[in-house]
Amino acid sequence: MARLDTLKRIIQVKEYKKSEAELELQKAWRVLRAEQTQLDLLERHLSENTAILDRKKNSRNINVYELTLYYDYIDTLYKKIDAQVKVVAAKTIEVEKRQTELIEAYREVKTVVVLKDRVVTEERKKMERQTQREMDFVYLSRLPRN
Repeated sequence: MARLDTLKRIIQVKEYKKSEAELELQKAWRVLRAEQTQLDLLERHLSENTAILDRKKNSRNINVYELTLYYDYIDTLYKKIDAQVKVVAAKTIEVEKRQTELIEAYREVKTVVVLKDRVVTEERKKMERQTQREMDFVYLSRLPRN
């Protein structure tokens, strides 16, 4: 029974680690979604400003200073998008790492539960054998002796 109590405590610890891994995965997903939203916003700004720049280039009133500002801003957006793509890639790797940790936590819990079930089955069989021995002894002790 001490083994069973120990296994129950181990299962509790593993369950706690599993729930921590689940929380960490959820947190990583939230961060990834936020970074992806930031990237989408930058890309939307880029497409809007590119469209404005195209309209400016096609208009008859071309202000060189204004065009230079748009080109500089678009260049800055490209740099920010490149940096944000790297951040999103890093966060994606982080999410995958957290998923792997969570899967491992589930495996550990399942392994200990299976081990506990085996111990319970062994204990039950042992108790059944002991009970059968006692019943055999009682039966044999009631038989008349010659």
